[in-house]
Amino acid sequence: MLRSAPVQPSASRTLALVASVGSVLFVATVAATPGSPFQPVLPAAAQPSGPFRALAEALGLGSLSPGTLAAVGVVAVASAAAAFVLVIREAWYGRLSVRTVVVLTLAYHVVVALLPLLFSRDVYSYAYYGRIASTYGANPYVSTPADFPNDVLHLYVGPKWFDTPAVYGPLWTLVSAGVVRVFTNVTAIIVAFRALAIVASVATFATIGWVVRSRWPSRQGFALAAFGLNPVVLFQSVGSGHNDLWVGLAVIGGLALLVAKRPYLAVAALTMGALVKASAGVAVMLLVVGLIAAASRERRARVAASAIGTAGAVALVFAAPFLQSEDPTLGMLELATHEGWLAPSRFVRRILDIVSLGAVARVAFAVALIVALGALVVRVVRAAPRMGPDDHGAVWGWGLLLLILLGPVLLPWYVTWVLPLVWVLPRVPRLATLGTGVALTVSQFTAEPGRFRAAYDANLLFGHYVITPFIVVLLGWLLVDLRRRLRDGAALADEPEREPAHDRDG
Repeated sequence: MLRSAPVQPSASRTLALVASVGSVLFVATVAATPGSPFQPVLPAAAQPSGPFRALAEALGLGSLSPGTLAAVGVVAVASAAAAFVLVIREAWYGRLSVRTVVVLTLAYHVVVALLPLLFSRDVYSYAYYGRIASTYGANPYVSTPADFPNDVLHLYVGPKWFDTPAVYGPLWTLVSAGVVRVFTNVTAIIVAFRALAIVASVATFATIGWVVRSRWPSRQGFALAAFGLNPVVLFQSVGSGHNDLWVGLAVIGGLALLVAKRPYLAVAALTMGALVKASAGVAVMLLVVGLIAAASRERRARVAASAIGTAGAVALVFAAPFLQSEDPTLGMLELATHEGWLAPSRFVRRILDIVSLGAVARVAFAVALIVALGALVVRVVRAAPRMGPDDHGAVWGWGLLLLILLGPVLLPWYVTWVLPLVWVLPRVPRLATLGTGVALTVSQFTAEPGRFRAAYDANLLFGHYVITPFIVVLLGWLLVDLRRRLRDGAALADEPEREPAHDRDG
């Protein structure tokens, strides 16, 4: 994976690399400052330590007022977003070697490993649901943390989730139960989930490298940089220990298995991703439809039974311990009731609330998502016999991106579902994915309202009235391009500069 053509030095390349390294160190230093706005509620033993805390203290960041420190945090995340724009541009034009991207990515993961938990309390929810299953012997899809209020985790779990049953897939709940069986200390639990996130991130990065080198070698550096050097991956996903990285691994892992001509193993891999978070179910559906449609009439029933049977068997194995009649969807009904502050649907709803039509927005976005995914299914059915792995990957990318932007909840770590596929997407969805990631990088600069009330309120306003409108524009651009491509029969995968047929077709 490290072999690449020599890259000639240039001023823009040097600027991008200096900006990338500098911004990562800047964010890390702010993150390691005691009382940083980037930190959620932490136990005493999980407070920042190590070289970046020492650097923060040497620079006097710890002596700043909360408002000033929050302002520094804003500058830090903005610098990370701007630096990523510079570095991904250099990668796109082939001015960054694969070796450089690999070295920086691994170094950045080491940096993040030295930081405290960042931005989100979700690891506490993972642990609480795991304890409900393992320690208390209850079903976390029926019971809630509020049913076990004496657990030490009640001090840390987000208030919104205290009386909410699990909304994560049963595979992840089993993983969480295993983690809390081994680690009982809250600080150790944080370390364990962040270690899992690092493993998933590095494995995703390595798999991207293998797939892109085998399918489109000239895009390897870009594909690796889009994921590995991305601040939304490093700080909002790895730094917060999110399980979305495992969804990204399942997606690119499924594509790798398609490249290796193991379609049913690809179905199994994607299904396991859906058992971490249901979002990967979009890719499962599109792949299963494609496999069935590509089969001859004589083999179609057998292929359907194999593909659907594989997905069903994998799902049943992990879901069986939690099946019950009260919520047979295992959290999906609960999740459908949630609405995120950054979601375009909520922004439109707030506008329509002025004329008492706010409820129309959520229905309209849900219908738009169903129609868009239905259109992708129709395209897959029609094109299936001609689809190679790249085409499948591109369709998954379209589907997941539509789910992210049309769904009722939008959070920074969701972008990790699509980033492993960004290299094969055409210009509009590619830029929409990267643009959404850049926007979401600056959507969070304060994690806790209790310590930074004014800054937190400003963060909400900025996110809702600046970030979300920008994403709404990207969504509109995406839908227009999708409609054009479906109408004209244009490819859903990128086509320019295709490699020779023996490298790209499989």
